[in-house]
Amino acid sequence: MPQLKLKVKKTGSIHPVTKKMGLVARVQTNGTAEFDDIVKDAGRNTTMHKAELRMAFELCLDSVTEMLKQGYIVDLGPLGKIYPSCSSGWYEKEEDMRLADVKPSLYFRAGSDVEAAVKGAQLVWAKASDQEAEEEDPGTTTDPGTTTDPSTGCGGSTDPTPDPDGGSNSDE
Repeated sequence: MPQLKLKVKKTGSIHPVTKKMGLVARVQTNGTAEFDDIVKDAGRNTTMHKAELRMAFELCLDSVTEMLKQGYIVDLGPLGKIYPSCSSGWYEKEEDMRLADVKPSLYFRAGSDVEAAVKGAQLVWAKASDQEAEEEDPGTTTDPGTTTDPSTGCGGSTDPTPDPDGGSNSDE
């Protein structure tokens, strides 16, 4: 498998604490791999028709959704784990915390192979021509499922997500 090469661009950003304008690094993607393309690629060199693969994926998705609704951590094997969580502000007194201030969320912890592919990526600066292509079609260069840490401008968070099996996550 070829090594992942991430194109990184410099983007203006306001620091959340100091309110000073500065720069953050942001990954520039090559667009979105559509579900139909993934199904077609997954069926390559198999006897399965893409419609069978699509149905298998959809049945798995139905099962994942149902297990999440029942409060389970969903183990997706080598892909990773999906688990429900929540976030809230910090409160000094128990009586100050309201359920309305708690927001449900979802975490994905990548499997070791998936994580290794990203962590072992080679970083290169995006070229001006890459950025011009993004400006022409900005909808294809960001992943709506990725959160951005405002302090770094990077996807995800600066702190690793606690392992739900480790029992150290106070959000659950």
